[in-house]
Amino acid sequence: MKSKCTELIKVMLDHGNCMTANHLAGVLNVSERSIKSYIAEINYYEKGLIASSRKGYSIDSLKAQKVLDNSVKKLPQTSKERVNYIITKIITNDANGDKKTDLYELADELYVSFETIKKDLYKVKNRLLEFDLVISPANSYISLEGEELDKRKLLSLILYEEFSSNVMSLDIIKREFPDYDLELLQSLIQEECKKYHYFINDYALLHLVLDIIIGMDRIKKARTFGRSRNEGKYFGIREQELARNIAAGIERNFQICYNSIELEELTIILISHLMKVDFNTLRSDNIENVVGKECVRIVEEIRELLKKAYFIDTNNQDFIVKFTLHIKNLMTRMVHGYMTKNPLLEHIKNTCPLIFECAVEVADRLKEVTKYEINEDEIAYIALHIGGNLENRKSKRNIISCIILFPQYYDFSNKILEILKEHYGERLEINTVITSIDEVKKAEKADLIISTIQVFETIRMEWVMITPFLSDRDFKSIDDRIQKINLRKKKAGLKKHLMQISNPKFFYKNQEFKNKQEAVRFMTDIMKLEGYVNDTCYGDIFDRENQASTAFGHIAVPHSMKMNANKTGMFVLLNEKKPLEWDSHLVSIVLLFAINEDERAIFHDVYDNLIVLLLEKNNASKVTGCNTYIEFIEAVVACFH
Repeated sequence: MKSKCTELIKVMLDHGNCMTANHLAGVLNVSERSIKSYIAEINYYEKGLIASSRKGYSIDSLKAQKVLDNSVKKLPQTSKERVNYIITKIITNDANGDKKTDLYELADELYVSFETIKKDLYKVKNRLLEFDLVISPANSYISLEGEELDKRKLLSLILYEEFSSNVMSLDIIKREFPDYDLELLQSLIQEECKKYHYFINDYALLHLVLDIIIGMDRIKKARTFGRSRNEGKYFGIREQELARNIAAGIERNFQICYNSIELEELTIILISHLMKVDFNTLRSDNIENVVGKECVRIVEEIRELLKKAYFIDTNNQDFIVKFTLHIKNLMTRMVHGYMTKNPLLEHIKNTCPLIFECAVEVADRLKEVTKYEINEDEIAYIALHIGGNLENRKSKRNIISCIILFPQYYDFSNKILEILKEHYGERLEINTVITSIDEVKKAEKADLIISTIQVFETIRMEWVMITPFLSDRDFKSIDDRIQKINLRKKKAGLKKHLMQISNPKFFYKNQEFKNKQEAVRFMTDIMKLEGYVNDTCYGDIFDRENQASTAFGHIAVPHSMKMNANKTGMFVLLNEKKPLEWDSHLVSIVLLFAINEDERAIFHDVYDNLIVLLLEKNNASKVTGCNTYIEFIEAVVACFH
């Protein structure tokens, strides 16, 4: 079964409900014909797994989960899968008494030619070099050379990548390490953490179990560290006690012996994943006792950045405590060379682009302060922490102002007022209560009139008629009207901002470029001629690109983080015929932003809405058919519904 088939099963399993071929095509960035082909192949191998109806396709969730679990051990089919398989095999053989890896045996295992293995070996070497590892060839045999720590880190990364293509769980890790009782190991870790008041989330726990089990397996196979990497680093007494207790439990239950260097490494792994915290006693004024002055100083810098750049309320006590603890934990991981993987990375990037962009800027500031690179997975965890604050800001922007028109007895209007305030909270801002239709024209202008009588058509305001007793039907009518007003305001705001940053000279279609560098150079040169950007723009864009790719499926949104453009503008490049290769994506829409600091709010609004909107395949198809900048703007606004 093709890897795309497995991906399709996972998408349908995650979604849960019926999905049309069109919707699935948009999610997987393929044609509807391909979707139907994948479904036919899936049902060929797994009879009745996916059912078809007028509403679309639905999947047998229990059977689908078994298929995904079993797919973990299926033979690799793509070059990337083979490379990971070969590396895992080399590292595994390395642990088996200096056993070398026979390339001919590998070819037989994978049902490919010896020449194919030799081609894959070139990519294997490049991947190993990233971890300071090399392979020594001897005829058709190869062996691995390098530090034990680097071998473990690479194996951990490859296994996590493999697991993340499925629904990661303890059972899936167990498939790779069937000789170990992982439920017992997990329980042992959790019990000791609870004793010492250490906290760990579910995602981090799975990664911690994976790192520890890799170390255990290597120790059991006599592949231990030759020297300490502690290098004078001080571990707290309780951290050392926690590590010793967990090591003792592992030794008792798994017949493994930790030497002093392995115990040091276990301590590093633990403090890289755990947080020592009692949330009930922590406040912003005493958190320095837990994380230290330096961490508090760094967080204050980040809070100032969030406040200035994204208008986030950084005085929220809950946010300060949890975010500071996360940054402390992240810094610990960076110092010790451990980065956690985030299974929500792609979901966060695609559904919350502005939140992710904010996290990228935070990561860039952390890099300036600490000199450590922060990968996309860690950036996504930062996004999780700051997301709630951005959502609060959004909800405040969506407040609907209204007038209550209630000609009956005045005390009844007070009761309606109380009920509306209780039901809608901050969603509705009630400007005034009036008792006569004649007072409407004199009242302060509002988004909505909520009335118990008919409102004349001559009054040009949205209105909704309700009963004096506010039934469920009344609430639905108000909800529908609020949704309509919000959509209208959102469309009007987006169109206004798009018109503000548009320039007919910044629209090109079906231009061919060798790579993203050539495309960005083409666009920035034109924007420079028009006086929008300066000489540093091209380099600044790729400084941002190196932090995390700005490609989202079939869209790329290159921009600088410096916001130093002379004028805010958006360059639109539509490649309907031949998509542009952008990292691991093929993009048909490129939106390059030049951003002036005074207009960053415009950029935030356009950026957040455009990406989510255009990630939908139907919307992207409408937009790529445009031939002018104005057509593009009208098509984008029309996509709101």
